[in-house]
Amino acid sequence: MPHSNIEYAIMAPILLLQVIFLPVATTWMMDYWGVKRMETTLQDVASHLGTTVQQLYYSLNRDDVLPGKVTQILDIPEYIESNPYTITASSLKIENSTAIDLNLALIQHDVTARVRTVLGSNALLTPSSFASNSTAAHMSVEKFTNGTIHFSFGAG
Repeated sequence: MPHSNIEYAIMAPILLLQVIFLPVATTWMMDYWGVKRMETTLQDVASHLGTTVQQLYYSLNRDDVLPGKVTQILDIPEYIESNPYTITASSLKIENSTAIDLNLALIQHDVTARVRTVLGSNALLTPSSFASNSTAAHMSVEKFTNGTIHFSFGAG
């Protein structure tokens, strides 16, 4: 009989630990992985937008391209794990260039992503902000006769 009492004394705390600790630890790990997955997806969207800005700039910043306006429908997801996000565009002059900052933030979570695209000194941006779930998120780029390339983001 003394052996069974020792077994109960050892096994009871272990069973309680399994009943309480394992579900709590599993929940914590799943929440952590979910947030990391949303961060990665949001950063992918930011990188995609930064690349789109850069490609449009380099396509229009050539002498053989005539002045005009290009509208690019943004092929970005409306939601990341059922949550919309905001996109804020701003610019900053750095020496002989213009940096366009795109800040993305998941609305119901503390998840953000940022990308900076450095363009030439002839790039301009109208600061703007819009939500990912707007009906027609787009970027407009206009090239003027003096070579200035003006970017604006919007939703229609």
